[in-house]
Amino acid sequence: MEQTGNLVKNLIERFRIKLAGIYPDQEIRQLMYMLFAEFMGWQKTRVHLSLEEELPETVIKSFRQALEELSTGKPIQYILHQSWFNGTLLKVDSNVLIPRPETEELCSLIETDHALWRNQSFSILDIGTGSGCIAIELKKHFLQSFVTAIDNSDGALDIAGSNARENHCEISFFHADILNQMSWKELGQYHVIVSNPPYITASEKVLMHRNVTEFEPDMALFVSDQDPLLFYKAISDFATTHLLPSGRLYFEINERFGKAVSELLHSSGFEEIQLRQDFHGKDRFVSAILKAPSTLPG
Repeated sequence: MEQTGNLVKNLIERFRIKLAGIYPDQEIRQLMYMLFAEFMGWQKTRVHLSLEEELPETVIKSFRQALEELSTGKPIQYILHQSWFNGTLLKVDSNVLIPRPETEELCSLIETDHALWRNQSFSILDIGTGSGCIAIELKKHFLQSFVTAIDNSDGALDIAGSNARENHCEISFFHADILNQMSWKELGQYHVIVSNPPYITASEKVLMHRNVTEFEPDMALFVSDQDPLLFYKAISDFATTHLLPSGRLYFEINERFGKAVSELLHSSGFEEIQLRQDFHGKDRFVSAILKAPSTLPG
């Protein structure tokens, strides 16, 4: 039986009943903790110490609204309009993907590979920036770098620009479609190019949770089964003329296509191609160097 009243313990039980079958019990508890942190400023321990405390009706209304949205499968990040990325708080909405831990790993790879460049001046291009998470993380780490980020979505660029301003990061944003070579002439040359492009095939969509398929932007997620390497081909072609000598290219990839992306880069003239795994042990990243006489810092 559903509990009534505004006690904390009753609210928790209401969430458990309403969201059962949509989320596992442990995830329901995590969602509750996130909401208590947002609406009450409480951490996990405070929640458990306050089970008999009665909450104000105004706060209960916020919880009820969040519960209704969660019950539709809407991600909590879109409900709260924010998401954390490697310790940085970012605004998110339905124009952008919710940043993933795997993409944090991608940034960590770049930061490790270029540890000697920490205080050097060099240029980075983020293709398909979305929320701006990659561009902002790299700019915060490499303070002397010149970071440019592009996207084909005006809504995404609005969010990314706002996130950059909120985090005091000077980043140049441009509206550009990497699949349209006419857009390429607006862009310069870079020491590092990085992209987390759409890489989930349409046939894989049926295997995904509805909180992704019904709420996150399709154009940032999916490619056709007929041409799953569409974006990797375009970006590789772009990089051959827009990477500086010995520049590095980084991709986040579909685990199914690690070998195919590596072979694509090899045929495009890249060397030192590395297929790397994420924290689940899945093929998730590819890096490569455009071999030429070096003019890079460090």
